[in-house]
Amino acid sequence: MRSERDLVRGIKQRDPGIFEEFVRRYQQRIYFTALRMVGGRDDALDVAQEVFLKIWRFAPQLSDTVMLERWVYRVAVNTCLDRLRNRAVHEQRVTYDNLILLSLVEQGMNPRDYAKKVEDLNHVKNALAELTDRQRAIFILRHFQNLKIQDIAEILSTPVGTVKATLHQTFLKLRGIMGISDLETNPTTETKMAGQP
Repeated sequence: MRSERDLVRGIKQRDPGIFEEFVRRYQQRIYFTALRMVGGRDDALDVAQEVFLKIWRFAPQLSDTVMLERWVYRVAVNTCLDRLRNRAVHEQRVTYDNLILLSLVEQGMNPRDYAKKVEDLNHVKNALAELTDRQRAIFILRHFQNLKIQDIAEILSTPVGTVKATLHQTFLKLRGIMGISDLETNPTTETKMAGQP
């Protein structure tokens, strides 16, 4: 597997083989980020394709010292936010049904555990739909993609303090939506909100 530096050099030169490896390495992460932000498999696939097209187009302008993962997520999040902003006002609210199905795939759950997981994830996806686009982006990058606060701040070109404050506000909002009263005292609550088992 090539290093990040080698990937950056190959992408800058638009080397088809290296770009193909880059797409293989990042396509799932970009797709699932888009799915959680814009909802719906078709929209997520469109966003992922658009992200890689943008990267291909701007590849020659990349700095040799760019943090590749941060840059890829920045392109992905901005593409998602653009798509959400451009949606018609009357368009159906974002849904997260595909997130639930994809989260349960290949887990081999028994029927009772499966039903409980669906119920929990439905609760989470309904709560996520109540967030602003920016809150949702920060929450997804932190709790689904497990990125550090500093990385999220770089991706969104936002001060670290603003990211922390937004995460705090988001948890307060989610706590109210989900009817959770023990967010600060229950260490499993954050995991449950992130849709993790």
